[in-house]
Amino acid sequence: MKQSLFISLLLLLFSCSNANTEIVAEVNGDNILLSDLSEASKQELFDLLNMAYEIKSKVLDDLIKKKLLENEAKKQNITTEQYLDLYMDMKIGTNMDSVKKLYGLSDNQINVMRGQLYSSSKETMEGELVLKNKLRSAIIQQLADSLYSQANIKKYIFPPKQPECVITDLCIHYRGNLNAPVSFIVASDFNCERCVAFEATLQRIYDKYKDQVKFGFVSFGDFPTLPALACEAAARQDKFWDFHDDIFAHKGLADSTFIFNLAKTKNLDITQFRKDLHSSENYKKLDKTINDLVNRGVFATPTIIVNDRLVYMTNSYEELSRLLEYELR
Repeated sequence: MKQSLFISLLLLLFSCSNANTEIVAEVNGDNILLSDLSEASKQELFDLLNMAYEIKSKVLDDLIKKKLLENEAKKQNITTEQYLDLYMDMKIGTNMDSVKKLYGLSDNQINVMRGQLYSSSKETMEGELVLKNKLRSAIIQQLADSLYSQANIKKYIFPPKQPECVITDLCIHYRGNLNAPVSFIVASDFNCERCVAFEATLQRIYDKYKDQVKFGFVSFGDFPTLPALACEAAARQDKFWDFHDDIFAHKGLADSTFIFNLAKTKNLDITQFRKDLHSSENYKKLDKTINDLVNRGVFATPTIIVNDRLVYMTNSYEELSRLLEYELR
């Protein structure tokens, strides 16, 4: 109950942060408004919402596994506890040798487990009971995980969204369905290992939803990097996404040699490409975009923005798919 109330209060803060003019402090006659407080603390509040989401996700998975075990028991018209007892008897019975065989454990490993589980003599009846209960839990967990992996499961809880984050006026490049009502923008960095690893998931998402969603990319980092500047220069010759995809797929440093070789393979006008790559306008545009992203609540890469709202960062293809399905309804 307390947790639900806490989350409700956080959501209330988010929902009214732009409009609330309530005064929370006065400093030598100057007012600090509730909206100022909400804006300054929105990242910390968002982190708390994410923690609550992670807790709810874990508990939901446990409830799903419990339901799966209950369903297996119903098929045999017995209680869940009876079903688990039968399953344990089928797996190991009361024979410790069967336990060893099932898990591939040696006598020494069993004794080590005993020593970790209780401090009394390894030969005591109490110790054997603790060990069997520990193994029982492990085997039941294994069963629940197996049922979970085979079940048709649909979850309807979603990551929290931050307040509105409009960045469409910045240097963003789009592909997919450019007229789609749902936009999916990624703030990413060509030199970020997490971003490179995440690109495979994003490609799967793009392949699945490119006819339904407007996909965007905006370069974000400490400063405009060579790959980012190169992509902007390539964009002048309608080759942004060619450069984007090849740079992320490159297994090494995207240095100047790689960049210019790539420009040649894409049949770019090298003279014009070099001029655009080194132009101050190109650099200033990307630098302004980086600063504006920070001012609007983007602090790390990769960050996803769906329909002008920051969403909880995840590298899960399944979770991102569920989020887009929800937005597309």
